[in-house]
Amino acid sequence: MAHQRETKWKRKFGGLILAGTMLLGAACSNNGADPGEQGGEESTKPDLVKIKFMTPYFNAEPPKQDSEAMDNIRKHTNTDLEVVWVPASAYNDKLNASIAGQDLPEVVMARTGSNNNAAFVNAVRSGMFWDIGPYLKDYPNLNEMVPDLEANTLIDGKIYGIRKYFPQARDGVIFRKDWLDRLGLQEPKTVEELIEVMYAFAKEDPDDNGKDDTFAFGVTSGVNGFGLFNSWYGGANRWEFKDGQMIPEFYSEAYLQTLKLYKQFYDDNIINQDFPVFTNGFELLNKGKAGMVLTALDDLTVRFGDLAKAFPDAELDVISRIEGPQGARVPTMGTLPTLFVFPKTSVKTEERLKQVLGFMDKMADPEMQDLFVWGIEGVHYELKDGKPERTDASKFTADFSDLDMIRFDEGAKAQEGNMPANFLKAKQVQLDNLEIAVPNPTQSLISNTGIEKGTELGKIIGDARTKFIIGEIDEAGWHKAVEDWTKGGGEQIIKEYTEEYLKYNK
Repeated sequence: MAHQRETKWKRKFGGLILAGTMLLGAACSNNGADPGEQGGEESTKPDLVKIKFMTPYFNAEPPKQDSEAMDNIRKHTNTDLEVVWVPASAYNDKLNASIAGQDLPEVVMARTGSNNNAAFVNAVRSGMFWDIGPYLKDYPNLNEMVPDLEANTLIDGKIYGIRKYFPQARDGVIFRKDWLDRLGLQEPKTVEELIEVMYAFAKEDPDDNGKDDTFAFGVTSGVNGFGLFNSWYGGANRWEFKDGQMIPEFYSEAYLQTLKLYKQFYDDNIINQDFPVFTNGFELLNKGKAGMVLTALDDLTVRFGDLAKAFPDAELDVISRIEGPQGARVPTMGTLPTLFVFPKTSVKTEERLKQVLGFMDKMADPEMQDLFVWGIEGVHYELKDGKPERTDASKFTADFSDLDMIRFDEGAKAQEGNMPANFLKAKQVQLDNLEIAVPNPTQSLISNTGIEKGTELGKIIGDARTKFIIGEIDEAGWHKAVEDWTKGGGEQIIKEYTEEYLKYNK
């Protein structure tokens, strides 16, 4: 993302996170509940604002509409809130069908990378969604944003949605510190030192069971960790603007160097041999068969319950910065963030938009942030020395992991509670990493050819990467795949991204 564009955005609009509070004004009675529905008595409270919200869920069952948490949300925001929960696997299809039928609720999640969804992009460009930029100054929680890389949420230079917060420079290494200590090794600081630790975890019996049965880290079909190594070797985050045009990451020598490293890992049995069909990168660590995972560091708080049960003495820690040839670098998420957008088909007037934005603003009040971060006192946490302390992590995950999909803030206004030291470290280093973050300059840009052919072309590169690692093609075969990508439409994508970038970065 270009500095000029980000600076302009921050100066003009501020941001979308998360501080202060405001009271939601009395709702227009046309949009509120019938007073007769409120016990038949005249009330001095403002009428409830009716809000319908569409978002995905990932567990077997969606959150309950009548849960205590939902009741707390409705009470605090003074809304008659209904959430339309859609299975995550079917969400984009549901979104596209709802766009086509112009049957959308007041608040709609557009998932990560939605600028590559033709139906959504066409709907935005046709004027179906509100440009909320001019209104944000009136909503403190929406308007006050920390000056980080979250600013790159513009579509065609405008703010069409409130982005859901994820730490942008969030990736790193979660590792078994007890394995490192058992082998007498120091925490690695450089790429070379990290590779040495990986070999030790795979070859030197770190679990002390006398068997050659461990790996450095579990790799999935998506080749997790590849972007980190590519960045450590000096490579781009998906794309880079170089010599007057956009260049994809896989044109670079750093990418090829990373390919060769993963082939070495595969040949030397440092990673799992079934990675082309493996889907869960956390499984091997949880089963005590791998010593680390290259992933988002905030996964530390939610992904390793099985490890704690099976190996109660296991100790996890995180590494966020690894020095490579160009110093310490961490790629950002690199895609347009998840956005909450507001369709004009359901939010038909400016007055109604202000009501809905008022609801969203109150969703980030400190009381709501406490709810989403800690849950309900006596159920998910207790106060200890005046600070919340988690009492039932599994129940909290069950109750809030999907409910979190209606939340957009990062929790900065929640109470500071008693959390394990490694959790606090993981949270802090993701913020510290912003100063060394490597952004994707095409993150919010739109390529029509990319929308049309991106999946097909991406498969060319993804398949060739896997084949190179397992030895089915050599370096010449890899270069042939890159050439096929270029001739098959990649050259036009480069042209379109270049034109889009220069339009906003003169």
